[in-house]
Amino acid sequence: MKTRIFKLILCISVLLFSFSCKKPFEHDAISDSPTLLVVEGIINQGGQTNILISRTLKLSDKSVVQMEKGAKVQVEGSNNTILALTESSAGIYTLPSTTFNTNLQYRLRIKTIAGKEYLSDLMSVRSTPAIDSLNWRRERDGVGLYIDAHDSNNNTKYYQWDYLETWEQHSVGYSDYVYKNNIVQNRDYLESLKIFTCWKNEASTNILISSTAKLSSDVVDDYQLALIPNRSERLGVRYSILVRQYAIGREAYEYLTLMKRNSEQMGSIFDNQPSDLVGNIQCVSNPNERVIGFINISQIVEKRIFINNNQVPAWNFNLACEPIVVRNHKDSLYAAFVTGMNLITTYNLSAAGTIESYNGNTSICLDCRTRGGSNVKPAFW
Repeated sequence: MKTRIFKLILCISVLLFSFSCKKPFEHDAISDSPTLLVVEGIINQGGQTNILISRTLKLSDKSVVQMEKGAKVQVEGSNNTILALTESSAGIYTLPSTTFNTNLQYRLRIKTIAGKEYLSDLMSVRSTPAIDSLNWRRERDGVGLYIDAHDSNNNTKYYQWDYLETWEQHSVGYSDYVYKNNIVQNRDYLESLKIFTCWKNEASTNILISSTAKLSSDVVDDYQLALIPNRSERLGVRYSILVRQYAIGREAYEYLTLMKRNSEQMGSIFDNQPSDLVGNIQCVSNPNERVIGFINISQIVEKRIFINNNQVPAWNFNLACEPIVVRNHKDSLYAAFVTGMNLITTYNLSAAGTIESYNGNTSICLDCRTRGGSNVKPAFW
């Protein structure tokens, strides 16, 4: 018996020792990985240009995207014309609506606040055909969104898209009362409306490209842009999608194909190995420095559609909100509503006609702004 106890104590001691001696290991590649310049956007023929410039993060970083602020950015023509972009917000550089000469070539030049200079290849201005149709259809897994396009001149061959989704959000009910200054008060009617209806935006993140180079005609047929999953809040009330289409070149298509494969592969042993990405932007100050990004200059065409909830039967979006009932007692009301995590909707009367209790719910359910929306109605809505 004593031998067993001794062995048990010994095992526990070894186990505790092994835990206490463990130290995290950080490879140099994690802490010393370089931060590379990332350039995103398209020089917009006939519209406003927005170029996003940021830095990659080190593997050890836990921060959000690091935008490249204070850079000097300009578009240069092959005839030595210069168009300067202004920094409209941190790391976002904007050029007002401009019509470029299709007989010239253009490039993008960037000079960072640290003095490094970057330059893209010269590019010809591309014309983009119109979007033929933007459709949706009910499917087993949700609602699919599809696009059709073609170029009757057979010149485009390589297409890219991005989109911005907007959807209306409703709270599960109106919060007609508010707990304020240690008492329940009537909530302002306009305030009740402002927290009942919101609109939320979300931009596409996937790389959406298609090639017709191997087809007999330059036609994109029924290309799936997105899938709204079943019971998603996007179709809880009303949904809209604005799709942007632009023509790109073969080199840009090949670059984006590699990026798509590298970023979207699932990580199984059967996946292709990540490929080295070489864009059309180089560091003039240090030719050995890698730059991530491929700039195009092209006309952008847009199309928007709306889908109403009643067009998609049995969508069954549900916030899963369980109402709470709080008795009309100072301490109970304070505990339930003082933090604002719960809001009040209505009250219940006793047989004597006095307020016996208040009904409420979480702010997630009664204040649409807590779900990432804004109560400012979009101009196009």
